[in-house]
Amino acid sequence: MPNTGFQIVIVEDNVEANNLLRDWLKLKFPVTCFLDAESTLRILPPSDEPVVFLIDYNMPGDNGIILKNKLVPLFPKAKYILVSGLFDERLTEQAKAAGFDALVPKPFAMPAITERIEELMGLKQKESLVDLVKRKSGQLPVLVL
Repeated sequence: MPNTGFQIVIVEDNVEANNLLRDWLKLKFPVTCFLDAESTLRILPPSDEPVVFLIDYNMPGDNGIILKNKLVPLFPKAKYILVSGLFDERLTEQAKAAGFDALVPKPFAMPAITERIEELMGLKQKESLVDLVKRKSGQLPVLVL
């Protein structure tokens, strides 16, 4: 795995979605996963290092917007992506007002999330993750919930 200079933190309460995202993204990035806001805040140490948070909106306890607001002071250099199957005009406005760097509606193809992360972090692809997966397995995983 290349040293990208940042890590990905996935906060997704759906275990299957969490595992699929982890398995896809760890091909290219260091990844840490949590199933809820509470454990993320309790376990993940604050850092001045770059982090990309991939946060589900609809979770037990704090939703993704509340979690982001709690994370910002602890991770000043982080980028935040909100993932949801519930995006409507109201949630989109709330997420933008909360300062999310990107919004990704479910379902999405895994290459889309990689591209969004790479765009946010200013990475240029040498070999696309799509090509890497095709070369290794001949299949493209898709997150469908």
